[in-house]
Amino acid sequence: MLMPPLRLQTISPPRTPLKAALRACAGSLGLVFAYSCSYNLLLLAPSIYLLQIYDRVLSSRSGDTLLMLTLIVAFTVVVGGVLDALRRAALGRMGEWLEEELHPAMLSACLKYAHEADRARSSEAYRDLTTLRQFAQSGASSTLFDALWTPLFLGVLFLVHPLLGVIGALSALLLLGLGLAGDRLTEGPQARSAAALTRSQGWFAMAAANLHVIRAMGMLDGAARLIRQAAQDARSEQAVVQRRHEIIMLISKPARALAQVLIMGTAAWLVLEQSRSPAIIFATSMLFGRALAPVEGAIAGWKAFAMAQAAYRRLNDIMSAVTPVRKLKALPDWKGSLIVNNVGAALPGSDHLMLRGVSFCLAPGECLGIIGPSGSGKSTLGKIIAGISAPTVGSVSLDGIDVLAVRDSGGGRRLGYLPQDIDLFGETVKDIIARLDDADLQKVIEAAKLAGLHETIIRLPQSYDTVVVGGGVNLPRGFRQRLGLARAFFGDPHLVVLDEPNSSLDSLGERMLFDAIERMKAANTTVIIITHRIGILGATNKLAVMQGGAVSAFGESREIFERCLARPQVTSREPVA
Repeated sequence: MLMPPLRLQTISPPRTPLKAALRACAGSLGLVFAYSCSYNLLLLAPSIYLLQIYDRVLSSRSGDTLLMLTLIVAFTVVVGGVLDALRRAALGRMGEWLEEELHPAMLSACLKYAHEADRARSSEAYRDLTTLRQFAQSGASSTLFDALWTPLFLGVLFLVHPLLGVIGALSALLLLGLGLAGDRLTEGPQARSAAALTRSQGWFAMAAANLHVIRAMGMLDGAARLIRQAAQDARSEQAVVQRRHEIIMLISKPARALAQVLIMGTAAWLVLEQSRSPAIIFATSMLFGRALAPVEGAIAGWKAFAMAQAAYRRLNDIMSAVTPVRKLKALPDWKGSLIVNNVGAALPGSDHLMLRGVSFCLAPGECLGIIGPSGSGKSTLGKIIAGISAPTVGSVSLDGIDVLAVRDSGGGRRLGYLPQDIDLFGETVKDIIARLDDADLQKVIEAAKLAGLHETIIRLPQSYDTVVVGGGVNLPRGFRQRLGLARAFFGDPHLVVLDEPNSSLDSLGERMLFDAIERMKAANTTVIIITHRIGILGATNKLAVMQGGAVSAFGESREIFERCLARPQVTSREPVA
């Protein structure tokens, strides 16, 4: 009877790191708001200056009054400029702080979401933090604070005369309506253009990664056609966006100029009919301009604001969707006992279990071979055991600790994994084997020797410092597989999962792999081998036969080999020598 592992309880945080970071910026935002209040109040100074010139200076013809008024207004203008610069600097620093503070959590969440759910959406979200920073550093963010003061300037126009206020308010509403209409009309084509461009870039990346296959099979023209078609779709939709934007601008610019003429004409009429001061012609014109400037700025920056808002939602959703795992305070003294308890895995987006009811135990130093026909769930089980994927039901524990908690607590160095499709992540051969750790070269050499690769590496131009370009896609598959083996063996792991480790090895390489596994077992490392080739099964202590996503037989290797391996449904289709 398998006992459930020690699984750490997960407690969802009250808010995402993004919300917590924004909450920490509340004080800074309050300071920016205070700067904006002072800045916008000081913008009234030029209008008051004009009124005072007409009412006091021209009537009294006093040069001293003119000088004092000019000095006072000049001082307010300088102070206003300083306040504007301060708030922009504060917003810029805030954006930099947010990016620096959130980058580790954002990177972790995006990588985890890419693995668990949607890689494309995760890649988009990874760029979203930069989008938020750029918005904070742009003029669009400060314009939003200014837009709050548009009612103040319109209110002053109403105080001068209600008719001026009505013209100003209607003009602001008209421009705002045109901006919202333009955004609504271009939203759909813009999204389709972005999707088509992403599709084109995706096709190009796929074609570049598989160029040798595409060219060899005469598919190059077809691949180029797919890339061009998606790019053409993006350009067509962008042309629609451009045309609709031009139509909106064709209406809004004359409307803005007409409103300016109306406000000045109305002010002049008030001077003629109601004997108002001629100064109101210029003062109201300036007030009108200040009232509409934030509206026009908000319209111009609406795209940036909408992009920042969408970026915030995507990033916050991904941080909320990723299941947090509480880390261990201290890693135990590992021994390597493995318990797989009623593990099941469903297809993404489905309730159908492609892996179900898998349970077994392994003692430290034991080697298990997992065999079965293609599609029986062997590789899926291997990923779950190695902590690459989370099971839908059940659990995998290493020394009584859930393997996912081991992985997320920095215990990944104690786990080794060789996938079927080997991606070599690192700049040099040493980086790849050492798992991007600044490790002692001697430990790297020991892992390379276990994989039978040391002699080959020292013949390379820079030995272990040889640069591997493009993830090693141009390296021979056998060399890549041995590099993957060396990476899995590096660091004295307590659990190693090898998926088809001998698929590209010759007889000598398979012999060295056999010896490496025996050395691992002698060091009390638990080893899992997933294979179709039975030559390596001599290194195993136990065998598990999988059929239809379940373990149909499990036991000592000799017993299972004699009882089950000869059955056609579980033997490899390759001829056995």
